[in-house]
Amino acid sequence: MKTPTAAARVAALSQLFDDTVALYLRLSADAAAIHRAGDLSGPRRTLMVALARSGPHTVAHLARARAQARQRLQPLVNRLLAEGLLEARPNPVHLQSPLIALTARGERAVTQILSLEDRLRARLRPKSAVRSVRLASKVLRDVRETLEQQLPGLLREGRRTSRRRHRR
Repeated sequence: MKTPTAAARVAALSQLFDDTVALYLRLSADAAAIHRAGDLSGPRRTLMVALARSGPHTVAHLARARAQARQRLQPLVNRLLAEGLLEARPNPVHLQSPLIALTARGERAVTQILSLEDRLRARLRPKSAVRSVRLASKVLRDVRETLEQQLPGLLREGRRTSRRRHRR
C-alpha cells in the first residue's frame, strides 16, 4: 500500500476537523434543545457527565481535559457548587486545590440526562454500520491524542521559527 502524501494527509485532516466542528456545533444545539426544560446547558451537562464517568478531579484537571483555562471553567463550577449539584472535597495531594465531585443530587441529574439521551440515541438510525461508528470514534480519539501529544511541540517550534524570521 502506498504511503499517503503530506498533501493528502493535510486534506484528510482538514475535512475531519471541519466535520468534527460541524458535529460539535450540531450536538451543542441539540443538547440545548434536549435539556432546555431542565435548564442544563451543554457545558454544564458535559462537566457533570465527565465527573460521573471519571470521578472527582480538581478544577485545573477538568479545565486541562477540556483544553480550557482554569479561570474560564471556575465560574461554571462555582454555579454548580452553589446549586448543590457539585461539592468540593478535601484533596490529600494538594490542600489548596479541592477535588470537585457530584453530589447525590448531581448524580441523579446525570442519571436522568444519560437516560434521556440514551432513549433518543436508541431511536437514531445512522446510515453507517455500528462497526464504522466505532472506527470513527477510534479515529477521533487517536487524532485528539495526537494533537495533545504533538501540537504543543509544533507550536513551540513554529514560534521559534517565527521569531528568527522577524529578527532578520
